[in-house]
Amino acid sequence: MTFEQNRFIVNPKEIRRHPNISPFLQATQHFIDVFNCFFEIIEFRLRPLLTDDQLIMFIDWLNGVKNEIREIIILSAMSSLFEVFRNRFRKSINTLTLLDTDFSDSESSNSPLDFLFNINIERIISHNPNLSAEDLNLFLRSWQEGKTNLNLKQVKFIFWEGKDVKEVLKDCGGELMDPRETKIKFRERYDIWYRGGIHIRRNDGRLAVIDTSGHEYWKEDEIYEEHALKYLEDHEIWNSENSPWYETMFVIHFL
Repeated sequence: MTFEQNRFIVNPKEIRRHPNISPFLQATQHFIDVFNCFFEIIEFRLRPLLTDDQLIMFIDWLNGVKNEIREIIILSAMSSLFEVFRNRFRKSINTLTLLDTDFSDSESSNSPLDFLFNINIERIISHNPNLSAEDLNLFLRSWQEGKTNLNLKQVKFIFWEGKDVKEVLKDCGGELMDPRETKIKFRERYDIWYRGGIHIRRNDGRLAVIDTSGHEYWKEDEIYEEHALKYLEDHEIWNSENSPWYETMFVIHFL
C-alpha cells in the first residue's frame, strides 16, 4: 500500500509520481506516531524519476526517525544518486545490501574503497561491486592493521568475473584450512557452521575467515563430499607459485 497525494493506493500501477514528496513523508510519520509502529528494512531504487532533492529530503527524514533501521537494501542505483545516498545517510544500520550498485562514481574523486572504509555497520552484501583484487587486498590489510571496519562481522561479495584469491590475500598471512578438520560457528539469527576457508588475523589477534566455497552447515558434524574435494584442488593451487586461483564469491566472517 502506498500513500500518494492524500490517499492510499493498493495497486502500484495507479501511482502517479509527484515531485513533492513532503506529503508522503508527513503522512508516513503521522502513521508511525498514531499506531506506534516501526519499520526495520527499507528498499531503494535510486533511479529516475527520483531526483537529488527528493532523495536528500527522504534521507534527512530517515536520519531523524527514532526507531532502529536494521537493513537498507539498494536494489539498483545510478552512480550519482548513490553518491548522494552515501554522503548524506547518517543513521546507524546493521546490514547494507547492494544488488546493482557501484561503490564508485564516474565523476567522483573518491576511490571505490572510500565508502567501505568509512561506513560503520556490521554486515555488507554486495553483488558485483566495482572492486579489483587489489582493492579487496587493501580492504583486508586495512582491517588487519586496525585502521578501518572495526565493527564488521560479515562481508559478502559476489562478482560476475572471478578474482584471484592469491592477489586478494597477498601479504595477509593467510592460511588455507582443511574443512574436514576446521570448523567455526557463526551466529546470526541462528547458528551456522563454516568449515575450512582461509584464516587471517588482525594485529590484536581477532580472526577473519575468508570462505570461497559457498557451503554453510546447519549441523556441527556434517560436511559435504564436494567441499572436501574442492579443498584438495584449492590446496594444490594455493601451494603452486604460478597458478592463479579465481573465485567469484568471497564471504568474510570477522569473529
